[in-house]
Amino acid sequence: MKKLALALSAVGALVGTSALAWAADMAVKAPPPAPSAPAYNWTGFYVGGQGGGGWFDNNVTNGAVVLGTGTNFPPGLVHSPEHGSGGLGGIYGGYNYQINQFVVGIDGDYSWASLTGSSSTLGVPVAATGCTVAPCITNDTDKIKWIATVTGRLGYAANNWLLFAKAGWAGAGFNGTESNFGNAGANTANGTNSSTRNGWTIGAGAEYGFAPHWSAKLEYDYVQFNTANYNSTFISTTTGATSIFVRNASSDINSVKAGVAYRF
Repeated sequence: MKKLALALSAVGALVGTSALAWAADMAVKAPPPAPSAPAYNWTGFYVGGQGGGGWFDNNVTNGAVVLGTGTNFPPGLVHSPEHGSGGLGGIYGGYNYQINQFVVGIDGDYSWASLTGSSSTLGVPVAATGCTVAPCITNDTDKIKWIATVTGRLGYAANNWLLFAKAGWAGAGFNGTESNFGNAGANTANGTNSSTRNGWTIGAGAEYGFAPHWSAKLEYDYVQFNTANYNSTFISTTTGATSIFVRNASSDINSVKAGVAYRF
C-alpha cells in the first residue's frame, strides 16, 4: 500500500507541474498582431478646387489689311515679344482607376485667369496716317481670361502618395488692346481684339491622400498654342474711321497649381 500511495503521489505531482507550466505558457503568450490598415485606394471619381499662378509669352506678326489703307505697322512687321504673368483659380475633376500600383485616368480643369503682359513696337512713318515723323509707336496689352484642359493621366501610387504625368488638349481666351502714337506723341488710333486659342499641354505633379476621400495636389503644366489668326479693329482718334488688320500670334503658358479634391 505504501508503494501504491507513493506512486499516486508522484503521478499527481507530475500532473500538477505540467498544468502549472501550461498555465504559465498561456499567461505569457503574445496576443495576435493587429490587422494592418488597408492600402489607400485611388479608384473613383473626384472633383476639387485649385489656385495658383502662371506666366506666358506672346509673339505677334502683322498680317493682311482687311479694311483701311495707310498704316504705320504694315503686313510682316513683327511686334516686340510680350511677356506676362498673373494668378488663376478654378475647378477640376476626373476619374482614376488603380491597377496594382499604377493609376490611369482622365482629368479636366477650368481656371479663371488674370494673366497680363504688354510691349511697345516701333513702326514706320506713313504720309496718310497720323504719324509722318518717327517715332511711330504701338503699345500692345494682352490678357488671358481663362484656361481649360482635358488630359489623360498616368500615375504611380505608393499607398496614399501618387506621382503623375498628364498630356492632352488645352484652350485659352485672349483679349488685347493696341494704342498707336504718332507725331509729338499724339494718340492716333486705338484697337481691340479677342481670340480663343487651342493647343496641347503636358504636365506632372504629386498628390497626397490625407483622408479616405480627400487628397491635395501640386502640379506644373506647360501649354503650347497653335498659331492664331485674328482681327484687330482700330478706330482713328482724329477721323473716327475704322480699320481692320489681321494678326498672327504664337503663344505659350507655364503654370503652377495647387488643389484639394474630394473622391467619391
